[in-house]
Amino acid sequence: MSESLVIRTFGGFSMTYGDKTISDQDNRSKKLWIILEYIIAFHDRNIPQSTIIDLIWNEESVSADPENALKTALHRIRGMIDELELPEKKTVIRKQGTFSWNKTISCEYDFEDFIALYNKAIAGEKTDEERIDLLIRAFELYKGEFLPKCSTESWASNLATRYLNIYEKLVNELAQLLVKYERYTEVTDICGKAASLDPLDENINFYLVLGLYKSGNQHKAIEQYKRITDVYYNEFGIDSPDRFQKLFDEITSHQSGYEADLKSIQGDLYEKNAEKTAYYCDYSVFQHFYKIQARSCERNGMSIFLMLLTIRNKDKLSDDKEQIKQAMDKMQTVISQALRSSDIYSRYSINQFIAMLPTACYENSLLIGERVLKRFDSTRPNLKVSVSFAVKYLEPQMFDHSDEY
Repeated sequence: MSESLVIRTFGGFSMTYGDKTISDQDNRSKKLWIILEYIIAFHDRNIPQSTIIDLIWNEESVSADPENALKTALHRIRGMIDELELPEKKTVIRKQGTFSWNKTISCEYDFEDFIALYNKAIAGEKTDEERIDLLIRAFELYKGEFLPKCSTESWASNLATRYLNIYEKLVNELAQLLVKYERYTEVTDICGKAASLDPLDENINFYLVLGLYKSGNQHKAIEQYKRITDVYYNEFGIDSPDRFQKLFDEITSHQSGYEADLKSIQGDLYEKNAEKTAYYCDYSVFQHFYKIQARSCERNGMSIFLMLLTIRNKDKLSDDKEQIKQAMDKMQTVISQALRSSDIYSRYSINQFIAMLPTACYENSLLIGERVLKRFDSTRPNLKVSVSFAVKYLEPQMFDHSDEY
């Protein structure tokens, strides 16, 4: 039997001694777990009784006799810990109006080991291999958010943010070291796990795409690139960072030493499983289409119009992002079905779509916009948003002819 009490806080709270475990997944009062987890998080302090009373029995949860309620809670917490059959029975000590964890109990705290390993890895003179080993050990301790059942508590949220920031730095430094030694399979494995816990971190996703590409999984690298690009659009309304585009260009570029014929190239370019809907693309791709059309529309005599669709909350003072997100999802479906399969459109911002309409005249563009709005109105129950559109003629590209002779 292990002589230490093993305490886990990342991804969930648990206490294990030998083959006995208690965890906050057990069907017990949430208040009991909050008190115990608070005491563990600050196990090196003597915590005033008033602090715990304020933590649990605040204005929204009034107790007629909070001191007596706390005594009862403490008795129940000790009973929970007794299930572990620790040799030391006095675990939570109450003395002179304070509570504290019994410091004589030998404990392994994952959050302290996590910090210690990371600090050791970045401090002092060490070989790269030693740093990699320490960073991997720290990485393996982080199983998810710090005390997730207490995520609504400000003290736990602040600590969770601190540990997540360290985790992001850790993964970035570890990935850089592994890339340096071309250990791309490990990069993929580590960043894949990290992305499942922290899906929006730029560095984690960049090294995941790089690791997939360099380890020979080009197809999966492209899929991951497209996924993170969509996330940036949906969450932030922005393009993915430039280095993602450069990496994507490298992945999809012509490989050295390989010669293709037109048939194989056309097979690669052919759109598989295509649906007869308008063509959606990233805004960076839309910009390329725009430049091509601007260069050619004057010569071929085509009339092309841009249409910008904007969604806003009906209440101008409201900042209901979830309403906007739902409306944008519905609008994307409507646009794809209302426009022709040869038309292209893109998400321009968090609440706007832009489309390119090859059509005969301005009036036709207005009719298309009205058709989109009408279809959207018929598919948006319970969404308190307003939708508007604007249409503008695509002006031909002007060229500098000063060098011509």
